[in-house]
This record gives sequence, structure tokens and C-alpha cells, in this order.
Amino acid sequence: MIDHYEIYRGGVKVGQPPANAISFSEPVGCNFSAVYTIRQVMKSGANCQTVTTGNPPHTKPCDLCAGGGGGGGGGATLNVVSAASFSAPPPPGSISAIFAGSGQPLTSTTAPANSLPLPTNISGTRVLVNGTPTGLFYVSPNQINFLMPDWAIGTVTLTINGSNGELTEGAILTAPNPAIFTANSLGNGVAAALVTFDGRNFQRVSDSSGNAVPISAGSAGQPNYLVLFGTGMRTQGPVQVRIGGRDCNVVWSGAHPQLAGLDQINVQLNDSLRGAGTSQVIVTVNGFVANFTQVNIGN
Repeated sequence: MIDHYEIYRGGVKVGQPPANAISFSEPVGCNFSAVYTIRQVMKSGANCQTVTTGNPPHTKPCDLCAGGGGGGGGGATLNVVSAASFSAPPPPGSISAIFAGSGQPLTSTTAPANSLPLPTNISGTRVLVNGTPTGLFYVSPNQINFLMPDWAIGTVTLTINGSNGELTEGAILTAPNPAIFTANSLGNGVAAALVTFDGRNFQRVSDSSGNAVPISAGSAGQPNYLVLFGTGMRTQGPVQVRIGGRDCNVVWSGAHPQLAGLDQINVQLNDSLRGAGTSQVIVTVNGFVANFTQVNIGN
């Protein structure tokens, strides 16, 4: 189920070993203290990552990328990830996604949720967490997006009842894993974010094709604020944000007031970022690093 690994040092990609790799060494050698991110990418597109610090040997990739437990029909492993980063494990209180195993559809219908509060049944499709139906965002034969309840901590059981009698079930592990939504909906690249100077007028940081649009950092007297959207962060602890290698002040973070499972972070852009161009956004929640995203900061 693994497609490849990606190795990042200090946020910069330094290698992409194949699925059967059991070790990786940089040409410069690993005999120095460094921070590495090891990302494991699945054939489904889901991925998980672990961050290591200190001298080698560094830690192995995540063991939980494919979820856990077994599935109905043919015993396929449940592939459950964050719907923002497509990485595992899914955190409690987050928007999560289930991917179908090969030849084992989750349901026979394709439909979004059309109302709030979220429905627990869409065209006969349900997801039960520890036996309790939970809210659904979207259902289809290959992917279902659902709300992982706040109380779903540790090992939980999932049961997916499809619209035509399909049954998929198993157990997975939830754990802290903050995630930021991106413009391409793939968990990487430009952040799905807004920028504002007054909380009333907003500019998107990407165009309709998901390409970065230059934004202004503002000035010391009138700073601009980056509004990031993510999931799995509201109950996990203090939030820190670094943009272009600079610490930025988080003025507010928490649950979105209207949309279930969606979290929001308001960050004051450091005026020293002016003209920085493409800049990496690194969000850390209680020590756990979210998927890397980007913004383009112009003059």
C-alpha cells in the first residue's frame, strides 16, 4: 500500500526513497544534529509523517498510515486519514476521510451533506464510531468524509453501512495530528487561506486554479493577518506558526463558529516578511507539526 517516502530536512525536501526502502542517507551525511520529517505516502494518496530531532539514527516512518483493524467483505485494512492533510492517524474532533479498499466500495451512492447540523444518514449511508452514528460531509463508493467525534480518543471501532447493504468495519487509532486545508485539496502546496487587515475585508491567497496570489504583509502600523483553516487542532494545545522561517503571532485559534470540525487560526504577518515570495507555513500544535503549506508574500 506504500508508494514512496519523502525526506525533509529543516522543511526542505532532500530525498524520495522508494516504497521498499529501509534506510536513507543524504550525500552530505547524517552525522550532524538536524530536524527531519519522514513522510510515508500511500498508493491511495494518503500520507503520514513523523518529525525527528537530534543526532542519528533517526526514527522510522509512521506505522499508522493505513489505519488499523480489518474490513468487511475481504478483510481490507481501513484507510482512515485527516481530510485536510490526508495523513494518519485521524485526530479526535476532526474532519476525517475513509478510503475504500480495492474492489470493495463503501457505498453505492455519491452525495454531499446539504444541511446543518450534519446528517448522520445520506441516502442510506452511515458511519458509526463505537456504535454511534456520526455526522457526514460527503459519501461516495471510494471515499467518505465524516466527523470524528471529540470523544473518539485512542482505539475506536468504525462501521460503515452502505446504501446497498455494503458493510465495512474495523478498528483504528486516533491521535493528535493537526492538519491545514490546501487550495488543491491534496494536503500540500498553497494554503486554503485568506488575508485581511481589518477582519471585514478578505483576499484569497490563491486563484481559482490553486496557484498562489501575492499577498501583502502590511506594515508595523497596519499589519495584515493570515487566516488559516484546518482540523484536529481545537483541543490539542497551544498553537505556534512560523512563516518563511519567522515566528508569527497567533492572535486567535479555535473552532470555526459555524462549520463542524473546522478549525481556524488567525496569524499576524511579520512585516519583515515583505518581499519574501513563496514562503513555507509551518503550524505546530502542542509539539505536533501539521502538513507543510505555502503562501506567496509580495511587496
